[in-house]
Amino acid sequence: MNKILTIAWREYQAMVATRTFVIALLLMPLLMLGSAWLPVVLRGLETPEVRRIAVVDNTSLLFKRFQEAVQQRNQQLQTDRDAAKPVVAAQPTSTAPDTTSRTDSDALISTVRSQQKQDATAEELGLKDIHSYELEEIPAEDFGDEQRLALSERIRKGELYAFIEVPADVLQPRPFSPENLRNPAPDLIQLPAMKWVAEDAALSDARRWSEAAMNQLIRSQRLSSSVSPIVLPTVLLELERRAAMEGNGLYIRDESGKITSEAKPDEITSLLLPMIIMMLMFMVIMMSAQPMLESVLEEKTLRIAEVLLGAASARELMTGKLLGNVAGSLTVFVVYGSGGAFMAMHQGYGSHIPLQLIPWFVVYQILAVLLYSSVFMGIAASVTQLREAQTLLLPVWMVVLLPMFVWFNIVREPNSALATAISMFPPSTPMVMTLRMATGATIPLWQSLLSLVMTVFGTWLGVIAAARIYRQGILRQGKPPRLTEMLIWIFRRQDGSPVQQTKSRP
Repeated sequence: MNKILTIAWREYQAMVATRTFVIALLLMPLLMLGSAWLPVVLRGLETPEVRRIAVVDNTSLLFKRFQEAVQQRNQQLQTDRDAAKPVVAAQPTSTAPDTTSRTDSDALISTVRSQQKQDATAEELGLKDIHSYELEEIPAEDFGDEQRLALSERIRKGELYAFIEVPADVLQPRPFSPENLRNPAPDLIQLPAMKWVAEDAALSDARRWSEAAMNQLIRSQRLSSSVSPIVLPTVLLELERRAAMEGNGLYIRDESGKITSEAKPDEITSLLLPMIIMMLMFMVIMMSAQPMLESVLEEKTLRIAEVLLGAASARELMTGKLLGNVAGSLTVFVVYGSGGAFMAMHQGYGSHIPLQLIPWFVVYQILAVLLYSSVFMGIAASVTQLREAQTLLLPVWMVVLLPMFVWFNIVREPNSALATAISMFPPSTPMVMTLRMATGATIPLWQSLLSLVMTVFGTWLGVIAAARIYRQGILRQGKPPRLTEMLIWIFRRQDGSPVQQTKSRP
């Protein structure tokens, strides 16, 4: 019984009496809950911008009123920003309810309800979006495809955020017959749709606010146009019609010279497709890197590495393993990619497959597999037990999972400062850049090339560092090295192998 207790105490000390265990204990909540609260925190760190929106008002009655609504929104946003308070300004103290006679629970419930009401009002007013809007009126006369193409080019260049087309018949009444009053057809209730053309048309906060504001203005204009002194049911039904603001792709000129619109963005596709592509790369990386950890650890534990190093050098052994691992990762990609493409075409989504993204995906996947597989091999070579490797891998896992925490923010605004900065961080570049490209937004070519160069350079440094750790630690037994000792292995000049290698005889 004493032996059992002694072993149990030793195992307990080995588990908790280490710095890595304390660090893991502190970082685990961040790892588990980071995907929930980190996007909110990062969204609060975004820098407000002035987004220019062009409006083509074919009714000639809505632009000025819409511009007034935009100005009021910008003023309210600036007031709230200057006051450093929640997005909706607080009510005057004179109108605040007297809670002195209430209990603490009643006061708490009142505060929560008030905050919920403020949040709902902020969402309705479009104040959840921190960016200001600036309008530009485009003449509606002779507006056609050439003008749409020119505005689309301005959006691609960053001179314009979006442009809106308001149809001319959105204010025209449609009389109802007695037969369709009881069961009106959808085309009688729905007004002609407005067009919202932008790169992020599917998930734009500006689009949602503009749609709500425009419908309020349309309803007010239609109501003021009614001259009947008695509000009849037909008038009420007429006023309930809404003009949807449909997201539309940018305009392009095809090979025949005809100006056409890109495929209409779908909100589900715009959200799911980038996420699926990012998750595919994440699965490929994990399915390739984790076996390297287990393989090297098994070879070291069973003393197989000593036999292998008798026939090849540590550099040759690691290089061969990495190349085989890259080939395996490409096999995983082919299997999952072909299966996903088959299912997409079977369900009628074959046109949504981003074929132009495949070369970038393959290149970034190879670099990511090389980087993370070499890191996993270096860690496995420096320890003797899987438990020790897991504690050292926690910081690596945090870096791997970083794109998972911010993917929604990046999909919403793929060209924001946040998305650009993370895509230039080499460990996260492969997943983040493929995520940005999958959104369909126009990524500047210099950013793609710079991120690729930085990823190649970062992968080269990571492989070199992991190779030096692997070379020093593969024959090491006993107590695992400290972090400072591993850094010495990386930065110390390597004059030769730490052990004498016997060359194989012919």
